[in-house]
Amino acid sequence: MSANATHEFLAPIGGIPDALDFAPSIVFATLYAVLVPVAIWRISHPRSRTTVLLGTTFFSIERVVSYSLRANAARDAAFRANGGIETYLQTTYSSGFIAIGQDLVNLLRALLVASTLGGDMLAHHKLTPPHVRKAQKQAQKERQIGSEMELAPRVPVGNNEQGDEAHKAEVEVEVEVGLEMGTADPDRDGASPRTIASGPEFADQTKLRKTIRQWLGVATLLFLLAVIVNAIAGGNYKVTVTGSNGGLVRALWYVSTVLAIALLVAAALTALVASQKLPRVPRTSALWIVVVACLLSIVGIYLLTVISHSTTSLLSTGPGTQNSPRDKAVFYALHAAPEFVSVAILLSLNARRVFGTGPWGDLRARDPKPKASTKPAAEVESGTPAEAQCSSS
Repeated sequence: MSANATHEFLAPIGGIPDALDFAPSIVFATLYAVLVPVAIWRISHPRSRTTVLLGTTFFSIERVVSYSLRANAARDAAFRANGGIETYLQTTYSSGFIAIGQDLVNLLRALLVASTLGGDMLAHHKLTPPHVRKAQKQAQKERQIGSEMELAPRVPVGNNEQGDEAHKAEVEVEVEVGLEMGTADPDRDGASPRTIASGPEFADQTKLRKTIRQWLGVATLLFLLAVIVNAIAGGNYKVTVTGSNGGLVRALWYVSTVLAIALLVAAALTALVASQKLPRVPRTSALWIVVVACLLSIVGIYLLTVISHSTTSLLSTGPGTQNSPRDKAVFYALHAAPEFVSVAILLSLNARRVFGTGPWGDLRARDPKPKASTKPAAEVESGTPAEAQCSSS
């Protein structure tokens, strides 16, 4: 790629790799390499396996490659002049935060849809509603306490009431330890068909679920549009250096970046409102959505400032060329670091438990038609029929 031109073109995001980029590129390549085993473990483990974060998983692998290439270009002048490598880096730097944002919206959709499930719909979805999981744990805890108290011999301590209280407290401690150790896990991700809880807090919210799917479905399509537009712009970056399509590439980058930022802000606001207005939505889960959306928005705002700058030479170190030490420090602080923290948060959390995604997230456009059943539509899980006969006898 020619280093100099007689016209202005878009300054490269992150600048052209030089000696200043070697150390930070190695650092970020190593950090992402550490995340790859975490991502693989999440996918391989049945209790955390989900396809919702596949895009983020591939992104972490891609960043190992891109920062390794950047480190190589920082030491090898001939490799640095490769136009294909620079086009690849510009494309991935400009579109990475959009890909993560798309996964974030899918997490938000799964969280909100799962929070609306109740009644018969629990048996027809693979989502893991947090409010149902909480009820399952409480129900099993109470059953275990009751069965232990019935089977264990009474040991008098002073008087019968004190002995019963001491025994009950001891059993409660044992159950709590069992839940923490995983030996008494009430569910293995996914609402049991027998776990159809009663009460208004477990009512099925069909209309709200339909609205959530419609709006977040539109958001997903808009994110996909932003990815496509950004890829077209990045793929034509090399052409702008020769003097063609510079204005078009800049406009496309502006459109995709602004659209992605708007969608991220909307996702954060939706999560905030949901945590306040929808009692079933866990506030901690919604807060993680807000935090990651804010981090990704920082990347988008940084990109908007870079897109506005032009240069006449890829090797120039003047103001706005993105090649000065200050420009490169800003790139790693406002682009590379927020991206990494966002990915680290999403991959370190168990998405199936925190966001109720289940193995696939929410892929349905509409609910399945429930099958006719003679069982009551609202009953709390109380064990199998065999267990019920044993308890009655």
